[in-house]
Amino acid sequence: MRVNVLGSCISRISLLDGDSSGHGIAHDEIEMCYFLDKQNIALSVMPPPFLENEVLEITAEELWDKSRINSLHQCLNKSTVKLLLESDADWLVMDLFDMQNDFAIFKETAFATCAHEYLQTASFDKYKNDIQVANFMNLPKWIWYPYVDIFFEKIMKKYDSDHIILNRFRSNTYYLDKDGRIKEIPDNFKNPFQANDKYNQPLKELEDYIIEKYNPYVIDLSQYFMGDATYWDNLNGAHFEKEFYRETFTQLVKIIQGKTDNRYYSEPDFFNITRRGYEEDRQRIFDVENGIETLEMLISKEDFLWVNVLDKLDTYAPNDHRVKQYKTFMNDFFIEDEV
Repeated sequence: MRVNVLGSCISRISLLDGDSSGHGIAHDEIEMCYFLDKQNIALSVMPPPFLENEVLEITAEELWDKSRINSLHQCLNKSTVKLLLESDADWLVMDLFDMQNDFAIFKETAFATCAHEYLQTASFDKYKNDIQVANFMNLPKWIWYPYVDIFFEKIMKKYDSDHIILNRFRSNTYYLDKDGRIKEIPDNFKNPFQANDKYNQPLKELEDYIIEKYNPYVIDLSQYFMGDATYWDNLNGAHFEKEFYRETFTQLVKIIQGKTDNRYYSEPDFFNITRRGYEEDRQRIFDVENGIETLEMLISKEDFLWVNVLDKLDTYAPNDHRVKQYKTFMNDFFIEDEV
């Protein structure tokens, strides 16, 4: 099976089973075709802003991250959809993290700046007086949802709903620090070209719209996970605990190999000491008292991350009477929810 990935490190590292430094896919029978990152699906179907020769004049030496030159060229040439349609991949795995990033408006069109890399170039200096910056998450839906529809109408000529997997994304608000305490993501990690939890609700609404209208397979696990300073130095809200990547990988493989009929998966493998990576995960430090405080706060906010925190408490303090009480609460909560 061959897979195209249209999205971000969320899906790329999931397909690597949590190996952030790896390449390709961590499975012998599944092969990566294209990994197209920093691409915005609505912008991908708008006209290109510049002539092709102007785009080719932009060099890697101008960028912060020189490895992003191909992604930037794809953003500016609007070649993303063409690449996806002409490839011989069987599946499309996608996440919508990059829909949260600011983009540029120029004359009668707009384009992704590839995490603001374009703003470092001589091309930007040439046109900056004619360029405005905006964010779809702050704009009315009627302005840009039609472009989302155009994207799917084009892309589904090759990938039907049975061959598209949407990896839902919720930006982290919290992370587990190396001292075992759960803390809020610092504001300096919420730049215009990084994940930002203030956009979680409009992004959820976009995902809901796509799911209802185009019926892809869906993996909805990110809402249950947080960041992890033991694993990531960069606390970008799109960087998760290893558990998230392992579980997402397992579900991606099941779907691609035809081993599940479940089109919407949203059940994290918590409270299971036999799960993959459990022994590795429990080597982290975890502050139980801080965990109890955080659990109560998350429950009051109706944030499903509380289930994750309770899972950790059950790992580190299974005999604590408060943990037992909250497990009873959890069982009652989900029984009532099902009813």
